[in-house]
Amino acid sequence: MIFFHPLAVLGYRSVFPAMFLRPMWGETHKDLPRLPLCMKKVAILGGSFDPVHCGHLLMAETAVSQFGIDRVIWAIDRAPGHKSHSVLASFDQRREMVALATAGRSDFGLLPVDTNPSKTSAIYTLLYLQKLYPEAQLYWIIGADALQTLPKWPRCTEIADLCDWLVAGRESVRLGEWDMGKSSIDDWAGEKMQVETNAVCCKVAEQMAVLGVQLRWQVLAMGAIEISSSHIRRCSAQNRDLGDLVPEVVRTYITAHRLYK
Repeated sequence: MIFFHPLAVLGYRSVFPAMFLRPMWGETHKDLPRLPLCMKKVAILGGSFDPVHCGHLLMAETAVSQFGIDRVIWAIDRAPGHKSHSVLASFDQRREMVALATAGRSDFGLLPVDTNPSKTSAIYTLLYLQKLYPEAQLYWIIGADALQTLPKWPRCTEIADLCDWLVAGRESVRLGEWDMGKSSIDDWAGEKMQVETNAVCCKVAEQMAVLGVQLRWQVLAMGAIEISSSHIRRCSAQNRDLGDLVPEVVRTYITAHRLYK
């Protein structure tokens, strides 16, 4: 698998000073302010973020630019039940890394830690934000691979009915399959990913329809994300340079706290 830095296309640069390395997630993102009347779209980006990486940031930025999202709420799972790996960094460490990575964006915020003290559950997150922003349309930003697990989530029918889904694709393209009639392999790969992501969404929609819920989704117009947290953890364990896989402040935090060793 080839790993690349998708934010380079957007000219992404780390602008966070070293002062942000102090414990500050409880201060900067303690409370989510109410949205002004003109702000009507709130999206959730949930995950274990072990660690947060540039692919996560690209998903959030694409949702904001493509669908006019007013605020992206980052919800860090305490103990994600649908993940196959054991979470290696603590909840506080993962939350602080997300706070560092998003500190430069006023339209990004973290879900308060006391929303659900025992665990971060999707349904409780949605109900909390529905109460906080009663006039807003709620969205959930998610990868196509994670969306496939939706029918297995606790209270999945309630969750699916409370929000629209903004789905990012993952794909692996073999050059031998390239249609030479396309103007470029990037165009062909992009079209192929859109088709495959839509196919995944349709399949999940069929499963949810059996449960009596209509799934509402749209596909994010972005390149495939081949960055993974598991690859980053392996690189860190092997003392390999994380390069542009994570923002510089996150890379510095991982090094300073000797995470994933």
